[in-house]
Amino acid sequence: MQAQWIYFTDKGVAEIREVDVGDPKADEIQVKCIANGICMGEVSLFTGMETHRFPLPLVPGHEGIGRVTRIGSEVTEVKEGDYVVCRQWATLMNVKAGGAVRFAKRPADPSIAVAEPVDCVVGALYSFEIMPGDRVLLMGAGFMGLLNVQGLRACPIAELVVTDVKQPNLDLAAEFGATKVINTALAEGREELDSYRERKFDLVIEAAGVEPTLKLAGQLTRVGGRIGLFAWHHTPRPLDLGEWHMGGYKVLNASPMISTDRAVSTMERAVRLIECGTFDLSKLITHRHHYTRVQEAMELAVDRRAGYIKGVLLFDE
Repeated sequence: MQAQWIYFTDKGVAEIREVDVGDPKADEIQVKCIANGICMGEVSLFTGMETHRFPLPLVPGHEGIGRVTRIGSEVTEVKEGDYVVCRQWATLMNVKAGGAVRFAKRPADPSIAVAEPVDCVVGALYSFEIMPGDRVLLMGAGFMGLLNVQGLRACPIAELVVTDVKQPNLDLAAEFGATKVINTALAEGREELDSYRERKFDLVIEAAGVEPTLKLAGQLTRVGGRIGLFAWHHTPRPLDLGEWHMGGYKVLNASPMISTDRAVSTMERAVRLIECGTFDLSKLITHRHHYTRVQEAMELAVDRRAGYIKGVLLFDE
């Protein structure tokens, strides 16, 4: 069957190609994608920032939700008509049935049911080793930072301070449960954050992905405390590791591609937590694009003009 797949063919170029998708194998399901998120990971691929790791051309996408249209002869755990997590930016794809994560029913708005980002945060919450009563500093209130706020607010922590340079994002962080927000674009905000050197945090989470916040992480973590590395840093960063050594910090790398070493499926839990309302993306998905306008969608994701938090590609169901 003919399908349309999106490729990044060169730096800054997205192209739609016709691809023949065959019958699903005995252990596969065929999925018709209906929504797929635009991650900053895709932005780094589109701009060529990560071509040394992921050479072009390539098919992007890893935040999809789709409807099962066919199942292989040996598949029993999934049925036609189920809604499941999927990956590529493609109208139709075959995927292994084993490990397929199902939704209880079709989400009313599939664009706010993209589960993979929540899966990343669920895994991070394991990695951060949160203790009841922790005082937590989260630096970075972009889309993923705000999802961290939603997850952290459900944990028994005593304090959650969130910093960013965008006031509208900080307003959302406060709405989602942050006990204090600090705008570090302002001189008074930087002074307020600096005052915490006298009362450092049990856990500092770096979710901004920039060098200044990474350096501040060590300066604002108490002796023996934890530094959670959540953001993906695309270039090397100079750090005073002597300071980190003398502080005895426990560095926790919350990489979404690495197992939490626990006998659970974080994706299954992510879907549950979306369906029960713990994570609510309705105020975080600010832009929706038909997949045929992917070039425009990517250029907007790179530009990230005022009001942009996250975009989603929509596919015809």
